[in-house]
Amino acid sequence: MRHRPAPSVLPYSQMKLRMLRIRRYWPVHICAVLLLVGSVTHTALGYTHSDLAGHGWGTDDAYISYRYAQNMYEGHGLVFNPGERVEGYSNFLYVLLLTSAFLVGAGDQIYLFSVAINMVLIVAALYVFARYISRSLGNTNGVLASLLFALAPPIWIWVASGMETSLVVLITLLMLVTIERLVKDPQQNVVPACILMMLAILARADGFITVVVAVVCLAVRGRYKATIWTSAVLAGTLTVYSAWRLSYYGDLLPNTYYAKVSGPLFDRIAFAIRQLWGIAMNEGLFVYLLAFLFAAAPLVVGHLRRSKMATRELWGFDTIFIPVWLLYWLYIGADHFQERFLVVLYPLGLVTFFRHIVPALRRTGRAFLVVLVIVLQLRMIVLDNRFQYTFDKHDRYIQLGQFLGEHYSGKLLAADAVGKIPYFSGLQTIDMLGLNDRYIAHTEATFFDVGHNK
Repeated sequence: MRHRPAPSVLPYSQMKLRMLRIRRYWPVHICAVLLLVGSVTHTALGYTHSDLAGHGWGTDDAYISYRYAQNMYEGHGLVFNPGERVEGYSNFLYVLLLTSAFLVGAGDQIYLFSVAINMVLIVAALYVFARYISRSLGNTNGVLASLLFALAPPIWIWVASGMETSLVVLITLLMLVTIERLVKDPQQNVVPACILMMLAILARADGFITVVVAVVCLAVRGRYKATIWTSAVLAGTLTVYSAWRLSYYGDLLPNTYYAKVSGPLFDRIAFAIRQLWGIAMNEGLFVYLLAFLFAAAPLVVGHLRRSKMATRELWGFDTIFIPVWLLYWLYIGADHFQERFLVVLYPLGLVTFFRHIVPALRRTGRAFLVVLVIVLQLRMIVLDNRFQYTFDKHDRYIQLGQFLGEHYSGKLLAADAVGKIPYFSGLQTIDMLGLNDRYIAHTEATFFDVGHNK
């Protein structure tokens, strides 16, 4: 009689460990659900810009990327108008992702396709963030930080926008985790960091800033071998990408740079400061900026006094990235779409907040502060008209584009809103603001109006 093997049973210690993991992560799963509910609700009922009549279904700039993806799928190349090579997008990697919508036959629902991609990316970013905080600062802090992440309305807006913001947030958080691993253990494989750096550069035109911060972080922490490898990847990727851009479009920088980063520098900085103040006070961002300032001051003092602990914390990825990113944002003169470029500061600000501020508080003080921050973030729903939720919203740009496509086929269109109108009309279009027009973009600006001074 043949002996039957006994059914495999997990040892008690392994079962206990698995149960502990389930208990540890179920609050994070709830946070992920909250994040999705906020994003879905805003997609269905909210707006992505203060112009409620024109931004009911995604932001206008998203449809510029859609048009590039459509033209690429149809064999015209990465162009806005067939036959005209102009780099009017600033999110190369995201455009490639959008092209897959046309490959699978979802081109008619490109907006919903992009929002679905954004939801997957932002939920992945939440889990990366939660795992990082839980491992470095404890499970309770991981849950609380995840809750604050999920209840940040600016994240909902930019998931619903159809833009690449969620991809940038995910790559930046992965960069944070990977660089800190290399700093703590020089034996870690540097390949993941190198791959992330290439993705960051391709994800958005300003992605090289994230990579430079990562390289500087490795250098000042004495990880010279990793610094050499990552510096080579930075230089190599920029060289190849710039050479391709120069050969394909005729410019070293994307056309968006020439169209937007122009006008008197003082005017750009003054406008950016005013916009930063409004965003900080109305959207809860000032909590994380204050946390950074309160954390940075003693770290700088400790560094000057040659404290090893303060020096190590001062040269962390988050403490370098936040001021560098703000300086960059001030230099370009902020953004027409308000907090779009600052969304990444919410999770990185949370890292600083929970690493340097929360540990100094008792349990009741920590709970009170977290509740207060949630209230400050959610004030935006009352203060910002993008949250004037309605089941009966419309989008005049989409309607106008469809009308022009039906009645003016084959005509030449000139417009300043060149996302939805050209996409839905299919007309050859002159971008009056120069974003997709090389000649207009390269004209000299005599005044500053963010994104609209050409």
